[in-house]
Amino acid sequence: MLATILGADTRDYDELMEQVWRFRHEQFVERLGWEACRRADSREIDQFDGDEAIHLPLILDGEVVGYSRLLPTLKPHLLSDVYPHLMDGAEWPRGQRIFEWTRCIAEISDKTISGVPISNILMTGVMEYCLVAGIDMLVVETHPKLVNLLLTTGWDVMPLAAPSVLDGSLIVPITAKPSMAGLLKHHELYGISGSVLDLELAPGNPFDSSPLSRLPFVEEQHGSKQYPRMAGE
Repeated sequence: MLATILGADTRDYDELMEQVWRFRHEQFVERLGWEACRRADSREIDQFDGDEAIHLPLILDGEVVGYSRLLPTLKPHLLSDVYPHLMDGAEWPRGQRIFEWTRCIAEISDKTISGVPISNILMTGVMEYCLVAGIDMLVVETHPKLVNLLLTTGWDVMPLAAPSVLDGSLIVPITAKPSMAGLLKHHELYGISGSVLDLELAPGNPFDSSPLSRLPFVEEQHGSKQYPRMAGE
């Protein structure tokens, strides 16, 4: 399922993080052609993979099959240090509970978890993690097609600037707010049963040392369908 690993804790998960670095290289460099990120050791790591990063690897049968990363906006992040020109001089939201959503990808395969495609589990897990951890808003630099996907799956989306061309592709900076209604919409659209977070593996709380707790509604009655817990199946 979706692990939640704080950057400061990556040393406790050396084997899993080695999979993460190699998965990112395989997906972003080998598959998508991000040549600027190519490394001789086939491990995609950048300057933002420090103690403040939050790693969300999706794990199936012991293997990383999807991944996403969140970066605090009060620290250096991609929009602040690499792509500020996307804002055309305007400011973007920053705050303790506002994070930048980056490196989100699932492998191309027909793999499923409890019958749900891994890409749908990954997207749902990011929203669930934000709600569980208390993250109020995400800042995203993305393609307009993903904006449409976020809108249709329950995120509250607001554009921050007009689209720009970056490396031959249209990119637009946006904010995306999670909500309980949005998570319920994910569940209904994708047929997801219960929580998709593996909080037992890595209960990463970015704000204090207390363990994260599951949302009560994921194990309660949803309309006419009962959703048993999915994590750990």
